[in-house]
Amino acid sequence: MINPIFLTLIILGCIIGIWISWQLVLWLFWICVNLTINKKKEYTTTSKFYNWAFVLWYRYMMIAGRLKVHVTGYEKVPFDKRFLLVSNHCSKFDNFVQCQVLRKTQIAFISKPENFKIPIGGRFMRRGLYLAMPKNNPREEVKTVMKAIEYIKDDKVSIGIFPEGTRSKDGNMLDFKPGAFKIAEKAACPLIICSMKGTFDIHKNWPWKRSHVYMDILEVIDPSIWKEKKTVEVSDYAHSLILNNLNKYN
Repeated sequence: MINPIFLTLIILGCIIGIWISWQLVLWLFWICVNLTINKKKEYTTTSKFYNWAFVLWYRYMMIAGRLKVHVTGYEKVPFDKRFLLVSNHCSKFDNFVQCQVLRKTQIAFISKPENFKIPIGGRFMRRGLYLAMPKNNPREEVKTVMKAIEYIKDDKVSIGIFPEGTRSKDGNMLDFKPGAFKIAEKAACPLIICSMKGTFDIHKNWPWKRSHVYMDILEVIDPSIWKEKKTVEVSDYAHSLILNNLNKYN
């Protein structure tokens, strides 16, 4: 008769072996797919396959990061149109969550150039039409904004941007840069205002504690607003709306 302890160890070893094998298969898949992406090429069209693989990678990172995501306002999202998504920015997980939750459409984020050098993620970003926004270079900033407008108008992707321009270092919101809202104005597309809460604590909680992340889609503003409001006014309104929503969690 097999010793119960020995049998338990065998079963446990099999489970661990299967888990490790599954991890290796996933990473091998992402590495192989990644190698098919030319990191020097400027892509101009989207790919459902690469977008699926990228969102799957986001999903994996969320599971590995032990995230429990709570979403409100999902029914407000106009998935039949391209849009500009704006939100506060506390963590690199912000756009992971947003892309995963809104995976029915493809969102390309505007990001700092350094992020395009990240292993695996950097190439996926390039293939997903993500746009680099250099700092302290007004000419390149304008080019990036114009490219984002073009992508929306040409129905290639929706665009995501963090109007603070950088991640918050202490979890508190920074001022918004109104120029980010020019994309929605010039592209004449819906503007989605989103609030992110809980991503700032992920690195502090991991791996022992699960992080609860709250993604609240607060309002979808119709393009007709630009006939009445200036970008500064809309920027201030979005900032106030998000800040008030975040304060409800305190």
